[in-house]
Amino acid sequence: MRRRMRNIWTLGAITVAIALFAILGIVQTKKSHDTVAVAKDIPSAQDGLPSIGGSFQLVDTTGKVWKNTDFKGKPMLVYFGYAYCPDICPTALSNMTKAIEVLGGGNVIQPIFITLDPERDSPANLGSYAQNFHKDFIMLTGTRDQVNDIKAAYKVHAARTSTDPDYLMDHSSLIYLMDKDGIYRAHFNHNTPPEEIVERVNRYIEKGI
Repeated sequence: MRRRMRNIWTLGAITVAIALFAILGIVQTKKSHDTVAVAKDIPSAQDGLPSIGGSFQLVDTTGKVWKNTDFKGKPMLVYFGYAYCPDICPTALSNMTKAIEVLGGGNVIQPIFITLDPERDSPANLGSYAQNFHKDFIMLTGTRDQVNDIKAAYKVHAARTSTDPDYLMDHSSLIYLMDKDGIYRAHFNHNTPPEEIVERVNRYIEKGI
């Protein structure tokens, strides 16, 4: 009888332990999902999150100087790349082009391309490159110091892969959604489908960002 009661108590303890582990697993999974969501969509400025974005002064394909304050009042989609990029940059810019066409063009949201390769991406070179994408793109370049400053502000990685004159660049590939006050709200990668970009941007536009 005592052995039977001991077995019942043991079985009961095991059952309770399994239930507790299951509950903890559900809670931990929810926390993980919440963390991922915060990494992709930032509803407002929050303490402890990295500051992305900042002031800059660069030139476009005509030599016109643009500052970050020139874009105040309109949300932006910002991408960093370089004109000699063989695949990743064209993919990102093509997806942005399709999304921007659906969203209503530069009157609704401003697409911006900032080069990571100012030594080769002159205004004239970027002017030719821009013809492959949406007409409302503003393509920006500048001095090496100016580009390094904006890279640091947006936490962008970029490095040459060789000393060859026809070098490629290893670089991060994110499309940043900045609100009308220049505050980071969300990001996409270069493979994000245009439909998803449109859906998420519209979500923020409806909130009046």
